[in-house]
Amino acid sequence: MPVRYTLPDTPIAAASADIGHVAVDLALTLCGHVMVTSASGDDVRPVLNRISEGVFISGLGTEAPSVTCPAKHRFTQVECTFMEPATMVFSGVSVIDFGQDGVDVIGDVEYSLAVTVTPHNREPEPQADAAQWFSRNGGTLASIGAIVLIGNGVD
Repeated sequence: MPVRYTLPDTPIAAASADIGHVAVDLALTLCGHVMVTSASGDDVRPVLNRISEGVFISGLGTEAPSVTCPAKHRFTQVECTFMEPATMVFSGVSVIDFGQDGVDVIGDVEYSLAVTVTPHNREPEPQADAAQWFSRNGGTLASIGAIVLIGNGVD
């Protein structure tokens, strides 16, 4: 029997990278509901936690970074929004459809990936908009290549 599970409205996966002159913090939030089908409720939690495992981010220096994961969610970016003083939020929809050990998880949810760039040893420079944020941070973010977020689980 399917059970509706509400995802937490908090980051489910995150990472920090210190690349010398700046710190880069990433946080992925999924918002919405998934349907979980299982013969036994005992098997559900470990499979639900796979939603946040091994999320791989690449193309950080672009206006549309790639978000992938081993559970093969499909992420489709809809917008990017600059949030003062130093955060870009990439958001869109994600289709979740995977199974493991007799547990199936499906759902269409919203996602947001917040990327914050903070310089070391000085105050962040004011940035007026997304274009200025990308101009100042795009090259630095591109140098990271890719990063795997650490899952927090979906408790």
